[in-house]
Amino acid sequence: MAVAKRIIKQSPNFVKKAYYKLVPFGQRYGKEYVYTSNFLKETLEWSPDKLKNYQFSKLQLVIANAYDNIPYYHKLMTDYGVKRLIQSPSDISKLPVLTKQLVKDNWEDLINKKYNGTPILFKTSGSTGEKFQFLGDDNLYKREAAFVNRAFNLHNSDLYDGHTVWVRRYAPKAGDPFTQVDYELNRTYMSPFNLSADTIEKYVKEINKTRAKTLVTYPSLANFMATLMKEKDLFFQYVKAIHCASEMVLPEWRKNIYNSIGVKLYAHYGMMEKVSFFCNVIGTDKYAENLEYGYTEIVDGEVIGTGFLNDVMPLIRYTPGDRAVLDDANETFRSLPITVKDFIGRSTDMIETSDGRKLAGVNFYTMMYKIEGVKMFQIIQKTLDDIIVEYIPSEKYKEYSTERKIIEGMLDRIGNCNLSIKKVKNLKRSSTGKFKTIKSEL
Repeated sequence: MAVAKRIIKQSPNFVKKAYYKLVPFGQRYGKEYVYTSNFLKETLEWSPDKLKNYQFSKLQLVIANAYDNIPYYHKLMTDYGVKRLIQSPSDISKLPVLTKQLVKDNWEDLINKKYNGTPILFKTSGSTGEKFQFLGDDNLYKREAAFVNRAFNLHNSDLYDGHTVWVRRYAPKAGDPFTQVDYELNRTYMSPFNLSADTIEKYVKEINKTRAKTLVTYPSLANFMATLMKEKDLFFQYVKAIHCASEMVLPEWRKNIYNSIGVKLYAHYGMMEKVSFFCNVIGTDKYAENLEYGYTEIVDGEVIGTGFLNDVMPLIRYTPGDRAVLDDANETFRSLPITVKDFIGRSTDMIETSDGRKLAGVNFYTMMYKIEGVKMFQIIQKTLDDIIVEYIPSEKYKEYSTERKIIEGMLDRIGNCNLSIKKVKNLKRSSTGKFKTIKSEL
């Protein structure tokens, strides 16, 4: 199979197109992906109680395996009085939270001694300034892919069998084509770095040419794109849904996208460490919890996850540094409980003040998006006393009143500081295309 894959990848485009069209993605990706996908279809038909019971039984297996085969957890469970067979999910709350630094410091003792396969080193991008790595294997990729595809399916999209267009994951160099087609994954890539008022018509034209029904991008970029399209009176001919991940989604962005171009934005929440997975579903902007993926605690707003997919280095009570707002309406979507109202960014997405306060990004988002002259913005904290606000003006921009409102809103929230306001044409993104609304350099 590996030889056949190499031959296909080296073949002319017409051969690739024919092969990838004739052979379904699941058959090409392997039995672990197919098994997980079929299982996730089955669990959607379960009752919520049956799925909850499955999650607990899976958690029991993960904890028992950790006690038996992972030295770090065996010692920790012994020290904190956690038994090999837990009686309820709350039993693991006795264990301290696992951090990136603890993984680095206890690397060898976190590896499952019973694992005898071929491990793979996973690395996070370090977009928050802290790079991180851990061990997994090929099954981890395939199980994750099945969950992501189900997230697409739950808003009537398809990740693999239907063509999608991605305004992300592509950074063309000088002379490279504007778009890049991936026949294997059935998608067209476009650069997230070149979108502007001058290029928006070209982007929309190319997206329409693909006839894709789903656009995949960053929420901040989807919002910017929708704003530019409204100004130019542009619309998608075929796109019925926008799917996002990798950034927090502001409610103002969802509203603006739908009001501007009539397309709903959906998102899923996950992370490279693969301990928690939530996704939007039809009919709500809240997040359904994928109980088959892991066990998630939200303690004082902090996301703490225990993953079920990693056979090599299971992460138990791991904190990625993300923040969430719980929902207590006890709603479900099929078998999945809707447990989170919103994910509100990382704990590092905060502004610190010289008098010792830490202000979450939500304190600034609504304020800035209520100022009509602001299309997009970024707040950059250089020091405790030095803060820069860069913004792209909208068509309702008024030189004096727009900046006066920004200054008043910022000072009301922060207090005295050295505040610099800059009008710009574009805002900086990371090397992967991600965008941070609040960027702390402390």
